[in-house]
Amino acid sequence: MRNLNYLSIPEGGVSEGWQTILRSKNIYGPYEKKVVLEQGSTNINGPHQGAMVDTPYGEWFFFHFQQYNPLGRVVHLQPMHWKNDWPVIGVDMDMNGIGEPVTVWTKPRTGKQSIITVPQTDDDFSSEKLSLQWQFNHNPENKAWSLTEQKGMLTFHALKASSFKQARNTLTQKTMGYKGTATTKMIYTELAEGQYCGLACIGKENYLIGIAKQNGKTFLYFEKDGIIKQKETISGEDIYLRLEADAKENNYQFLASQDGKSYKEIGTSFNMKFGNWKGVRIGLYCYNTQSADGKVAFDWFQYEHDGPSIQNKH
Repeated sequence: MRNLNYLSIPEGGVSEGWQTILRSKNIYGPYEKKVVLEQGSTNINGPHQGAMVDTPYGEWFFFHFQQYNPLGRVVHLQPMHWKNDWPVIGVDMDMNGIGEPVTVWTKPRTGKQSIITVPQTDDDFSSEKLSLQWQFNHNPENKAWSLTEQKGMLTFHALKASSFKQARNTLTQKTMGYKGTATTKMIYTELAEGQYCGLACIGKENYLIGIAKQNGKTFLYFEKDGIIKQKETISGEDIYLRLEADAKENNYQFLASQDGKSYKEIGTSFNMKFGNWKGVRIGLYCYNTQSADGKVAFDWFQYEHDGPSIQNKH
């Protein structure tokens, strides 16, 4: 590595690519070229487009992504060392001189014991500040949402929009792991005519389950990318909405319950598509096609997934 200049270059496309390194004694060249990471015999496709990092303990690692439909780009951390002033990334399993990604490896040393944590997914909406896992789909209209108007709840005041794609103040978070179940309790006692609200699965196509008020009647409905595929009249004050997600099988299903115990499938199961440079997201939404009237409250949001079981709640 002494007196050498390096360029790290992803090549070959998002899903099928590899990582190339160029090196030269002069920053202006000429450069030698070497492929240092490829999919090889592994199931980790397109391992490239990342960064080399070193730690205070002298270890080296390489971050890269994997294009995994429908989740989007999944981040991997590969072991790395230097040999003959070239980076060796992963493990050269077939001995062709090019590293391949590994799925399990010893964690970087930190000098202390650390429990495995994952980003927070659940939310009881008891804080006056929005938890860090949430992101709005547009710049928020802060006057139309609140964590303090109804203590312990997330309150949405409907903004006028022609459809879900145009609706502001949709609150989203990334899906976690490969398989999971997300459930929320929604109180809809103050619906207005033309209002739609509920739980969304967001990707290149959007799928929704929710409550709507049309012609004075309240409906539970299932929507595929702007087209309502199923609806049924419903009565009551609250509803439990659930999404069961299986990214490995690319199979997603909405369910609903009025007592929080017995759930029934709403609509058909569906496949998600990666799009707009984003993977699948889960969202809570509220809008009105006729006016800026009506509101809805989410009591809590629970999301169990097959990632690490210990969640960092703070």
